[in-house]
Amino acid sequence: MIPTNRLSSSRNSRKPVCSRAVSRRGLIVAGLMLGLLGAGSAGAYGLCPGEMENAGRMQQRILREWPLRSSSDPASRFIQQLGVFLAQYGDEGIPWRFSLVRNLAPNAFSIGAGNVFVTEGAITFAQSESELAAIIAHELGHELAGHFCADSYSRGEGDIFMPPSEHYEVGVGSIRQSIDPAKEQQADRIAVSLLQAAGYDPHAMLQVARRLPAGGEVHLHDPRRIHSLERLLAGYPPAGGLPDSLTFKEVRRVIMGETHQR
Repeated sequence: MIPTNRLSSSRNSRKPVCSRAVSRRGLIVAGLMLGLLGAGSAGAYGLCPGEMENAGRMQQRILREWPLRSSSDPASRFIQQLGVFLAQYGDEGIPWRFSLVRNLAPNAFSIGAGNVFVTEGAITFAQSESELAAIIAHELGHELAGHFCADSYSRGEGDIFMPPSEHYEVGVGSIRQSIDPAKEQQADRIAVSLLQAAGYDPHAMLQVARRLPAGGEVHLHDPRRIHSLERLLAGYPPAGGLPDSLTFKEVRRVIMGETHQR
């Protein structure tokens, strides 16, 4: 039986949009509209107090330290379109922005206010489009769960709540993020629901988690997280979902070719 979990969000109790099926033809238009919406104030989107300002400061540091692929680059456009496609099943009130970082480590991170960064290494790490969608959906999960709110530690979700002492840090350069296993599991729960609603294989979330490295500066291999995903996905049908698009295959081929030349 397919679970009917609702996407849990602490942002003013907004409801997810999971019932509409939207074709990929409308993604570019949707992306342009979201870009225009991004110029507004935080209050218009129901973001947490100070979230837009904090994200803006973090974004400036990222722009100073990390090279980004041009927003008009085909690989960047694909990430933007895939992000928008997934985000429509979550929260229409967040001003989503998706950027592709020129970094070969398999990683993705969000900084609040709808800002999601994906590395080139995440594209080459993903063995299918569903896996890449899972990586992005996990970051959407952090945003939708309100993990960038100042009081988010008080918003644990039942049996996955853990105290701040469980945290560990990851990052590159001066950009550091505290990783809370409880929040990782909550983001996974939301990501699985997004993947299911969007037509991707939700089991891809578990496949990615199992292949994460045991050390380094990115999201790490975490047995507790894997166990949580195994229990969650036990109620979902066997692997299936959307096949890899020609665009995904071409973008991955190009990025892998560039990687070998560096």
